[in-house]
Amino acid sequence: MGTVDIHTGRHAGRAAPGQCIITLAGDEHRFAPGKGSCFLVADLDELPSSMQSLQDSFVRVSESMQAFCFFAQKQLEQCVSPALEQSMGEWFVQLMSEQTFLPTMDPRIARVVETLEKDLSVSPSLAELASVAFLSVSQLKALFKKETGKTTGEYLLTLRMNKARALLVHTDYPVSLIASQLGYQDLSAFSRRFASHFGYPPRKLRFKQ
Repeated sequence: MGTVDIHTGRHAGRAAPGQCIITLAGDEHRFAPGKGSCFLVADLDELPSSMQSLQDSFVRVSESMQAFCFFAQKQLEQCVSPALEQSMGEWFVQLMSEQTFLPTMDPRIARVVETLEKDLSVSPSLAELASVAFLSVSQLKALFKKETGKTTGEYLLTLRMNKARALLVHTDYPVSLIASQLGYQDLSAFSRRFASHFGYPPRKLRFKQ
């Protein structure tokens, strides 16, 4: 949490919450954390394959990866346990290897994305999102598409569908409850949207279980 000013052998800039900074062996680097900042330093012998072809030193990581880092911090604060430290390290590397790293985002659009991710049960209007970004609606639409490759509606739909699939696979929540949590009061509408997105209905995942 917080911002960190960093200079590496390749790039210099300010890292914001949710960002990952990559420095290679032999790179000269220095950083100045802001007051109250919290950050994780991982010294790895080898970069995960997902990071080896990245051209930018500053990339974004998923909320789930950030949540794991907070979880690991809380666990490791409780006691000194070499076995726990090793397990956490192995999980960290595995999760990093499965990350899809994205370039750093315009901070105005990052605020919009944060708003969309905060509560998937609501559908903010373009005017509301534009207000968050301090942009006009037309500016928001153009910049959001440029930064993410999607419209705000498409982006929110992708977030909802991915969350729905994860809940269907990893929980025993009723499909109707999952639909409601993602902003769909009509179960049939949710099922049609899910089937259109993935090519199969939500209940198929439950059948496989």
